[in-house]
Amino acid sequence: MNPEDDADDHYIDGCHGTLAPQQDEAFYDDRSDASDDMEKGRLKFPTSMYGRDRELELLRSIYDELVAAATTHDAGKGIHFVKSTAEEKEDKTSSTSTEPFKGCDPFRDSRILFMSGYSGVGKSALVNEFIKQTQSKYQSSSDGSQSVIHTSGKFTEQSTSSAPFSAITEVLEKLVIVLNDNVKENALYNADLQSKVWTTIRESELIGPGKEGNQILRTTFPILAPLLDSCDKTSPPQGSEEKVSNSTVHPSMNAINESTHELLEAITASLDQPLIIFLDDLQWGDGSSIQMMSFLLTSAKLRNIMFICAYRSNKVDAGHSFAKLMNNVKEARQSTEPSSSQKSVEGMDLLSLSREAITMFIADSVKKDVADDVAELAEAVYTKTTGNIFFVKQALEELVRKNILFYDVMYFEWSWVVSKLELGNYMSDDVVETVKGKIKDLPGDVQRLLVVMAYLPNTLTVPILKALMNHGELSFDEAYIRDLLKKALEEGMLLISVERRNYVFAHDMIRQASFGQEGDENQEELLLHISQVLLDVDQEPKMEWCLYAAVDLRNSLPADKINHSDLAKLNLRVAQIARSRGCMRKENELLKEGQRCLVASGFMWEDYALTLELYNAVIVSDYSVGSLEHARIAIGEVLKHTKSLDDKLQAHRYQLLCQTIETRDYSMGVEMGITILNLYGFNIPAKLKKTYMMKEQMKLKMAMKNRSYSCLVDLPLTYAPVLSIFYHVIRCALFSENKEVLKLLTWKAIKYSLKNGIDKDFPRVISMLGASLAKRGKVKAANELGNVSLQLTDNFREEKEICAITKMTTFVCILNQVQPFCNSLDPLLQFYKDLKFCGNVEISLGSMLAYFHSYVAAGLELSPLLESKLTLTELYCQQVHNPSFHTSFKMCRQFSLNLKTRTNNPTKLLGEAFNEDEELIKMNDHAREMALRDSSSLRLQLAFIFWDEDTMVDLLTILMDYPLTDQMIARLHNRLCFTGLAVFALGKRKGCESFQKLGQNCLDYFANLTKHGSVNAKPVYLFMLALKKPSRISFEKAIHACAGASMINLEAMPKERYAAGSRTSLFEECTDVCAGASMINLEAIAKERYATYLREENDTTMANEYITSAYWLYQDWGAFGKVVELTQKFDFLKNSTTNTAKSLRRPKSSKRVSLSKKKYTIMAE
Repeated sequence: MNPEDDADDHYIDGCHGTLAPQQDEAFYDDRSDASDDMEKGRLKFPTSMYGRDRELELLRSIYDELVAAATTHDAGKGIHFVKSTAEEKEDKTSSTSTEPFKGCDPFRDSRILFMSGYSGVGKSALVNEFIKQTQSKYQSSSDGSQSVIHTSGKFTEQSTSSAPFSAITEVLEKLVIVLNDNVKENALYNADLQSKVWTTIRESELIGPGKEGNQILRTTFPILAPLLDSCDKTSPPQGSEEKVSNSTVHPSMNAINESTHELLEAITASLDQPLIIFLDDLQWGDGSSIQMMSFLLTSAKLRNIMFICAYRSNKVDAGHSFAKLMNNVKEARQSTEPSSSQKSVEGMDLLSLSREAITMFIADSVKKDVADDVAELAEAVYTKTTGNIFFVKQALEELVRKNILFYDVMYFEWSWVVSKLELGNYMSDDVVETVKGKIKDLPGDVQRLLVVMAYLPNTLTVPILKALMNHGELSFDEAYIRDLLKKALEEGMLLISVERRNYVFAHDMIRQASFGQEGDENQEELLLHISQVLLDVDQEPKMEWCLYAAVDLRNSLPADKINHSDLAKLNLRVAQIARSRGCMRKENELLKEGQRCLVASGFMWEDYALTLELYNAVIVSDYSVGSLEHARIAIGEVLKHTKSLDDKLQAHRYQLLCQTIETRDYSMGVEMGITILNLYGFNIPAKLKKTYMMKEQMKLKMAMKNRSYSCLVDLPLTYAPVLSIFYHVIRCALFSENKEVLKLLTWKAIKYSLKNGIDKDFPRVISMLGASLAKRGKVKAANELGNVSLQLTDNFREEKEICAITKMTTFVCILNQVQPFCNSLDPLLQFYKDLKFCGNVEISLGSMLAYFHSYVAAGLELSPLLESKLTLTELYCQQVHNPSFHTSFKMCRQFSLNLKTRTNNPTKLLGEAFNEDEELIKMNDHAREMALRDSSSLRLQLAFIFWDEDTMVDLLTILMDYPLTDQMIARLHNRLCFTGLAVFALGKRKGCESFQKLGQNCLDYFANLTKHGSVNAKPVYLFMLALKKPSRISFEKAIHACAGASMINLEAMPKERYAAGSRTSLFEECTDVCAGASMINLEAIAKERYATYLREENDTTMANEYITSAYWLYQDWGAFGKVVELTQKFDFLKNSTTNTAKSLRRPKSSKRVSLSKKKYTIMAE
């Protein structure tokens, strides 16, 4: 509502001798009145804070530490978007874009306080007093600096029936008021701050004008439209005519989280002082709000901000969603905090006030200078209320209403004439009953107004309140409604929210007491009337919450009061709105209510279209929230009652998905998928004979008319949902190594598409076939299919998630075989960002893991930025509760740390990021098996670099039991590279003969790729040859290849091993190829190995030159742990210079492959 007439009248008459402040619940203590109130006998509560000095000191110290962190960070201004170097330039909207942590706490620039306490204990009042003191300390000065910006939101017990994000919407609404205030005379107006925020939002790649995140914010939080419009109007961006359209693709919860995070980041980056956000009563937070808060509170990128999260301790047990949130936040933040750093998460258990504090409060309330004068009264009140400040006030007011506590006009002072024992008898034991008694003394229409408002999670305009009040024979005009509101205001039942200019309950206890004032026989009719009025409200985005409240009220009514079919439709309608906002849990709740209505009606499936639509929505929703058993029940219902195969298609698809996601039995998934496809007429036999496959291949060639796969790019677009089933069955075939089924299904999908056209799932089908061929060494055919799948995805750009999955699969599983690893880094980061934005956790993390292995395989510098990316990704794994990937990234970071720092045992993954022994023992058998493969592969690389032969033997023994395949080409490259190198380097060692076959298989793998022109494989291939048959020639070839491919690590190794053989040319070619390919890591390792060979050949001078070159290459690579080892081993390195090292680099190897490729490079065969 918009009570402008009342907004200036903050001081009101009290309720039966009391006086309440008109700000918000936090100022319920701060009452003021006319100068003659004392003569009128009105109790005036003091505005001072009592008994909270320790709590205020903690709040102030947290904020002061945050200010100090922001001041000292980056020369006094640490709050900004960090731009990486040209080589590592990355979109700042990506969660991996941040500056290096440099060993510091990543959460050093944000603070969280979890505040618990019973209702009425004074949580809000404490926070507001803290803000008041903080604003006084850091108030805006004449130099143009900003004052402290704060905002707040409060959940209510009705939050579950209101639109999702109710309290967060309040937070953002108050920020919009500050950032869009155009009245220069207002205290909040700050043109410089507005300009900074608008500019930052406008330049954002995520929420800038016309961007996807901008549209998501407008849809989820309509109150942000004025702020976002201001950013757009100030300076229309180039190319902004391509506005985001209303897509049928609904935003994921992660997309909403990312967009909201970006907005807050833009705001906090523009503030001189940290932003304070206060969220109250989080025990009533809806599921979507809890998810968002978990995301924001565990973000290491959100800086210059202090969160105060208050909740009622008696309402939150260990299983409560908010309790789990607190545990997750503490675990995520404390796991990265150095022991010497300030804690970024604090807890405060706010207890009731002490007896002394209550005595002082009562003394000030009744204007007694000496506390002993109220000792008897204070003792009685404290005994009854145990020091709860809200209860204390209600008890005093009750005594005033009963005339036990009264103002003596003869002596001009407050008095009471009963004993302490009798005082206790006049006060109720139940504060809600006390407030109910207070309400019953109010006029009947005011009571009715409070009852109506108690059922609403938000406040409404006077015209809508009029419609709500006009029920049955009652009829009121708007003027009378305003009078009722003013009366409730005067009696202390309501307050005016200054920021939002509307009426709110003065306390939740008053709302609670207002329920039940209406008789039970009238309550159902009242709820039906309220819900109808809410449904009739003009459904503009800001009033969307009315729909949620209306459907919640109707769902609570008895069966004989509702039309089940209409209510089912209403639940479905509101569920669709919830899904469009990314609120899957709310959608699921509403769909379940709709389902219940249909069952209760007794006419399910008689309204065929409604039942099918509702059950299909239930299937998708149950699957999305992980309720697979419930999804199966709905699937069974649809398969049993639907009339056509087309109507069953959605159920069949999710039947297959539920089976594979729960059991991970991909062979069974293939069988089920074939059974389903046969229902649609594809006639796939249970056993595939050779003759049948030959016939099907011939049919495909005829359908293709002997054209290449590139002809598929020109096929028309169509709607073909059956291709989705093809994709999921083909995916099961790929994971179960059923290559024949995979080929056959892909052929049939191609023939189907040649006849009917292609759908969004068709590019994924093609990429799966390409991945299968790549895995079997069919490099040329795989790359052709990879190119085709990338071109096909251009037809479905609006399907962001599907495009990202297809492209990621193509790069990770196909194109990396031939094209340089460094060319895939930017795309992989983009896929990670896109998939994370879409909420696809597993595949997004898979893309980031592929990024790391590609980064290492490319031999790029082990920079602090890489460690920052890994740390942030670890935090993201904690956010989404994915322990498997969390382990993988910790393992990768420890590998990097072992190279960068000197340790006693650099070949063990044991340090600040990862402890292999402890982590592996926690896992189940399958997870441990995969983790052991990956850890052994990383350790083998370390053992080879630090030359630990015994460890190499142990690790080769472990790795020889694993198949030499992997869908992630970069990870397979690194494993087979160092497996083969280790085998051939240990060739003459006794007891290592059993590894020779393993080494030869690795060599054959790289030989095949080298034959097909792979710049990644050639240096490794030549290095292996140099170690297998060492000579100067072989090592020089390997070093040359490594340098040309930018593999610095391998370039150094052949030079060290140069001393171990007799054929000079292969060593030289190996070294040159490493340098020519600019693989710094391989170049360094190759030169070091070459030097070892030369030393054995007694060519000490040349050996020292190559050791020096390897030494500086290790420096370039960032392997400082290895640098220290070499320095300790070779004294002459202490006086070496880079000139000597550069003299051994061939001129053509000096040109490095750029990382900042803007387009995806696909090498031709």
